[in-house]
Amino acid sequence: MSDGIDVPGDVLAGAVVAQAVGQSLEGGHGAKEAHGHATICANCGAALSGRFCHQCGQAAHVHRSLLHMVEELAHGIFHFETKAWRTLPLLMFRPGRLTREYIEGRRVRYVGPLPLFLFMMFAMFMVFSFTGHHDEGADANPAAMNAEGRAQAAQAAEELAKAQAELAAMPASAPERARGLAKVAALQKKIGELTLVPSLTIDEDDEDADNAAVASGASGATSGAAASEKHEKKKEPLTQERLHGQLLDNGLSWLATPSIERKIVHAENNKELALYKIKNGAAKYAILLVPITLPFLGLLFILRRGVNMFDHAVFSFYSLSAMAAWMSFVSILAALHFKGLGVAVAFFAPPIHLFVQMRGAYSLSRFGALWRTMALMTYALIALLLYGAIVVLLSM
Repeated sequence: MSDGIDVPGDVLAGAVVAQAVGQSLEGGHGAKEAHGHATICANCGAALSGRFCHQCGQAAHVHRSLLHMVEELAHGIFHFETKAWRTLPLLMFRPGRLTREYIEGRRVRYVGPLPLFLFMMFAMFMVFSFTGHHDEGADANPAAMNAEGRAQAAQAAEELAKAQAELAAMPASAPERARGLAKVAALQKKIGELTLVPSLTIDEDDEDADNAAVASGASGATSGAAASEKHEKKKEPLTQERLHGQLLDNGLSWLATPSIERKIVHAENNKELALYKIKNGAAKYAILLVPITLPFLGLLFILRRGVNMFDHAVFSFYSLSAMAAWMSFVSILAALHFKGLGVAVAFFAPPIHLFVQMRGAYSLSRFGALWRTMALMTYALIALLLYGAIVVLLSM
């Protein structure tokens, strides 16, 4: 999305990096004692017997230098990245091993599943914000498209008026009359097409006035007049009463409640605002994908001993982190105009990755991992629809 991402999930994701930096800034490396050897912890007052306080964990050395601050900032970032560089390659290419390592307790070398999930969601929506409007031309800028279309229509109307004047001055038997008639018809068709271009940025009254002016300048232009008449009909805003009747007429009485109707009416009459809220909600409530998925994973392994919900949660967080990475990659490919490759990655990467992770994380046979992967992919579609409905309801 192109707007700022102001959601709790993003704040938590940023806190992952901030915590790593902050821990470093609090005390420095602890190996350099440029200002002498401290004997008392500056934070809690405990006696020191090493590089770090045994009670609160703060480093013994506390610097007060801007140069050290820059140094420790870089150290904190690269310390976080050290764990990330161990985690991300496994996440993308050996996800089963990463999941198994974390479940069995070998965790200090890797970024945990929840912090990694929050960070990858933050990164994915940031990538979307930078690549979401990469298309060039009229489709990328509807306002410019409409302004250009109105200018072309006005120019065509002038040319039409001139062509009609020339045609009226010609004798009925003149050989150039057929060419003049063809030119008039072509200009009439062009004006009709241009006046049907919808406006996304101007007021409906202004748009109707512009189209009416074009049509009046093209007197006798049947297509232009028809287009002007069409645009003169203002679209009435949707009301709750009208929506209620439409829902009942279409057999959707379960949606015909005042609270839901108000949300639908507001979204219909404020489409851009509704889309913005839904985009923000998709980031804000992304963590709901885990509890939606956990019950189904439990059913897939209900007869398998030694597997519990904690294992499924670790699997889900790492799997969703990988899917966020794949979707970010697909978005970058689309921005670079490799849409075919992006479609292929989006189609093949998730099931293959899920199969590899499933087999390694739960020590399954090929067949056991295959049928569970197929079942989980099917359920994932249902889960995404449920998640989308929750996002829409909570965002509006």
